[in-house]
Amino acid sequence: MIEKWFNDDIQKVLSEHRYVVVTDAKGEGEFMMKYLPETVSVLTVSDEWSELEAKYLAETEYADSKVVFYTKRKADKLGFIQEYVQTAGVVVLDDMESYIKTKLFDATGKNTHIGKDKLLLTAKLSEGESLNWWQSVTDGIKEPLELEGWLLDFLNSPSATKQRMDVAVWKVFKSELYRTIGRTETEQPAETMAQEVVNVMFQSIIGNNIDGLLLNTYYHWTDSTERAESLRRYIDNYVLPNGVNPLDVHPDHPFESLDRKVMKLLSDAMKYGKDTAAIVSYIKERTKSKKAKAFKPKWLECVLTVCTFKVEGLNAISNYESFAKYYRGKFAKIDTAMRKIYVAWLNDVQTLRPFQEHYTALNKELLYKWYAMEQSYSPTQLNIVWQALSDNKRTAVIVCDGLRLEIAETIVSSISDRNKNIVKNTAFTVLPSVTENGMSALFGCDEPTVNAQIRFNNLKTAYPDAVIIPLDKLNESITAQKLVLNYGDIDQVGEKKQLGGLKDIDNYESELRNAISMLFRLGYEKVVMTTDHGFVITGILDEADKEPRPDGSVLKIEERYVTTEYPLPANNLIMRTGRYFDSEYQYYAKTDKPFVTRGSYGYAHGGFTPQECIIPVYELTKSQSNIALEVKIANKEELRNIAGNYFKVKLKAEGNSSDLFTNERKVRMMLFAGNACVNTTIYTLKAGEHVEPEFELTAGINKVVVSDNDTAAQIDSCDIRKSSSRDVDDLF
Repeated sequence: MIEKWFNDDIQKVLSEHRYVVVTDAKGEGEFMMKYLPETVSVLTVSDEWSELEAKYLAETEYADSKVVFYTKRKADKLGFIQEYVQTAGVVVLDDMESYIKTKLFDATGKNTHIGKDKLLLTAKLSEGESLNWWQSVTDGIKEPLELEGWLLDFLNSPSATKQRMDVAVWKVFKSELYRTIGRTETEQPAETMAQEVVNVMFQSIIGNNIDGLLLNTYYHWTDSTERAESLRRYIDNYVLPNGVNPLDVHPDHPFESLDRKVMKLLSDAMKYGKDTAAIVSYIKERTKSKKAKAFKPKWLECVLTVCTFKVEGLNAISNYESFAKYYRGKFAKIDTAMRKIYVAWLNDVQTLRPFQEHYTALNKELLYKWYAMEQSYSPTQLNIVWQALSDNKRTAVIVCDGLRLEIAETIVSSISDRNKNIVKNTAFTVLPSVTENGMSALFGCDEPTVNAQIRFNNLKTAYPDAVIIPLDKLNESITAQKLVLNYGDIDQVGEKKQLGGLKDIDNYESELRNAISMLFRLGYEKVVMTTDHGFVITGILDEADKEPRPDGSVLKIEERYVTTEYPLPANNLIMRTGRYFDSEYQYYAKTDKPFVTRGSYGYAHGGFTPQECIIPVYELTKSQSNIALEVKIANKEELRNIAGNYFKVKLKAEGNSSDLFTNERKVRMMLFAGNACVNTTIYTLKAGEHVEPEFELTAGINKVVVSDNDTAAQIDSCDIRKSSSRDVDDLF
């Protein structure tokens, strides 16, 4: 309001005169000059010579402007511009306290009794504020300097924030800040002062006695993306006191080292059979809070999941179908949690091992039920890809190698698009659950083969137009009605890196999510995600943890299964009969541990556990609700049979020009040579309009794709082929 009051005074004089003199004998009102409009010329006067110069400029250079003379002298002390005081007018700011109080009384009808310093501070901070704000300050309801609003900026950038304040504001800010942190006010650089505030903040967090302004500022800081770097810098430079009990610290603290201490405390308690209730309770309190989320490791929630999980409801399961539902709905989350704990703690075997042992105990309960039904196990993996492509929908099938069911759950759980419908079917792998066997079954082969091309050719007997490519080749040029994408990174990296490969799975999840999104953008109505097999995390192994090699004549012993030509002597292994390459019998241990073979394993597949054998067949569909103007390629037959070296693409917009939602659309037309986009043109079409751009049929151009310019959604496409008959021009 102060700026309005001041400008009203100025304009009252300038409405009748070209000049106005502003006197400010104490210099307390100089800040008011910034509120003057740009249309007014300001001339500053300090002595008689500057008065004379200002008068000359006002009569010459600024003869066509409204002029404000500003001086820190009283009106009766002026000389050459005294005539403007007499003939035009003057706005007196010689006593700013009196000026402000008068304006407040005129506006509210009340006298204010707040002191001069606070009144001036209020005026300097009042830009853009309402009369109600002024009343709140003068009534003592609100402080003019909202410390919380300035404090976060100051901690993030001390020197720059100080420069934004004038001397009076900085003085009050500094005084209030020292009062807040309970320190004696001293003169020191802004950076040193900010560090002192942060030290008090962190000490209060460690002591779990932080509240009020400091706690609110801390929470806003942790939620601020643009200021996160400065907070992390303070955290990295802060030295935690010795002997801090992490369970006594505020649960929203930002210190990773304290989380790791909690983990070690819990690990030791589990190792020695001590009570873990207090530790688990602290983790629960820390993870349930949404505050300071960026400074809480994701693995901490996984630790809570593992420690609080109970295997319940297994007695009600009577067949493998109900078992699969139980595993997907309940136990899969603990497999995910344990996988993420492995990733975070791979380099600390001592801390990790008690968690592995706890998980193993839970998993044994699950496996006991699994193996109790082993005689009724029946694979359902055969022809999954065939079946996925069987309807008339434009369909893409993502065939992964080694996609564990819990990973598929993680992927689809993050898809929040309301327009996508997800059906979570599951299937059971053929045995042994290895790539050549599972992939052969997926593609409909009656016998396993290591030759991928044989598998693909088998699918093409039913779907000759199906396009089969690696997932990393997916791009905007893909227009196939039936598409199969192969993704083998999970299995390949797992077999190569073992436990170390688990670190890459977050990236694989992102790649698969992005591929699903892109497929729907390209116009696919249905996306099916499945796999050849899952895997077990065998974890930290000693030789004694491995299953002994069975007695008898063995053709082949792998990590998770054994093949033989003849039956082995009686043992506690699960036997499956049937030809598998050169064997007649396969044997599987009733455990998730590998057989004794060379090497140390952490990742394995081929055996008989839920993690390896229950696979996802997740079907995602998206409702097509296109209310935009329809744009089509109108000359597809011509494009498939081009005569000559030039061709036209006719884009036609079909719709009702009176319909607000479908009267115009911006589209992108792309020409492809193989997978490479060689030309992109953007058109804006209205209902009933068409364009016919012409292009040269240069080497390799074989497709045109039209997509929405705003959403990148594929609208239409057509192959481009040169006519097999001779060009007419060649006949003459």
